[in-house]
Amino acid sequence: MRLCTGIAAAVVMLILLLYQSVPARHEYKPVRPLHDDAFLGTKGVEEENRTPVWGEFRDLTFEPLLGAFREAAHNSTGPTPAFRSGAIPKFLLWSAPFDGSFWSAQTEDVREGRCPLPCAVTFDPAEVKEADAVVIYIRFLPRRALKLPALEPRDPGQPWVALSFEAPPRANKNFYDDFRLLNGAFNRTMLYRRDADVVVPHGFVVGRGEEAALLPEVWHGPPVSEVPSRERKLAATFISNCKAESGRLDYIQKVQQYIPVDIYGKCGPLKCGHSMYVQDRYSPATDKCLRNTGMNYLFYFAFENSLCHEYVTEKLYNILYYPTVPVVFGAANYSTLLPPNSFIDARRFSPIQLASLLQRLSQSPKEYLKYHEWRQHYHVSLWGGQRSLCHLCVRLHDPAFYRSHVVQDFHSWFVNESRCGWK
Repeated sequence: MRLCTGIAAAVVMLILLLYQSVPARHEYKPVRPLHDDAFLGTKGVEEENRTPVWGEFRDLTFEPLLGAFREAAHNSTGPTPAFRSGAIPKFLLWSAPFDGSFWSAQTEDVREGRCPLPCAVTFDPAEVKEADAVVIYIRFLPRRALKLPALEPRDPGQPWVALSFEAPPRANKNFYDDFRLLNGAFNRTMLYRRDADVVVPHGFVVGRGEEAALLPEVWHGPPVSEVPSRERKLAATFISNCKAESGRLDYIQKVQQYIPVDIYGKCGPLKCGHSMYVQDRYSPATDKCLRNTGMNYLFYFAFENSLCHEYVTEKLYNILYYPTVPVVFGAANYSTLLPPNSFIDARRFSPIQLASLLQRLSQSPKEYLKYHEWRQHYHVSLWGGQRSLCHLCVRLHDPAFYRSHVVQDFHSWFVNESRCGWK
């Protein structure tokens, strides 16, 4: 009898423990990356009521290139090294397989002389000895130590630059999360992160007036449409990768338990157009699907597929051309990239809290319009595509770029220091 009683008690305790370990029905457990600041935790639905001071914001990622435009405008650039190819530096861009239309778009501003400092580009390996630097696009490299016979013997005075437009989880499917075979292969780095030698983000924001006037005319985006006064739907998103490392779809589906969120793409019932990317002279101004979303929804969920430090893609910058408020979800510090009151960071809310906030803003036009006041003071433009290599031109004029340096632990710098949330 005692044995039966003991067994029964043990069973009851086990059931209680299991019950306590099961999260509440609507409790959100975010995919937690390796770094502590990836999920900032929830906060109350009432956001901090801070009055923004317009003019104080600076896009820290774009600032180095903007500074180069300022110096060029005042003819205050410093001394430049002697270049191998003549009066301006030249870089060789290596990508195998080679996509001519892709790289033609990527290098358009370089070839058209729109960068603050001039440089030239070649895709011909036969010109490697004339190149001041070699840029290696790592997306398609095979999983082995870097060996490119067409570019050898390697000149120790010629920096080799590792280029990736993507975060580590999507940078190269052959390596995925282990890039140790590339340790010691490169001298410089070219990435979306601010600690890279050359920075290549997907967009930028500058102040209207003097700052915007420094930029080439084609860098100016189309005028943002006025905020419609008619009734609009609440929220939408475009998602085609349903198993993204960030867990974004799981979060959105939990938000859908409280408010309507229309999902376009492979992960939802609604279809429109194709995947958006800025590589082939893409323009959000001519994207009918994006325009439909931006004009007919109050909020747009710009959720990243990877939670990596400073990783922000065109998903965010594309939608800024339209009068909708982006709801962001990523591991970047968005306050260093976007003006105050221009976005809502979903990481600060549980799904039910975010749903409550969006619902409240949709019912208060005065509060909602505060998220559009920044447009009177700042100008947004894409940087991806043809704009992305201008910072390289600037760096090629800097003697420090050619100093002897080897990225001995490329894996640690690229993977570990990106602090991605691997699943």
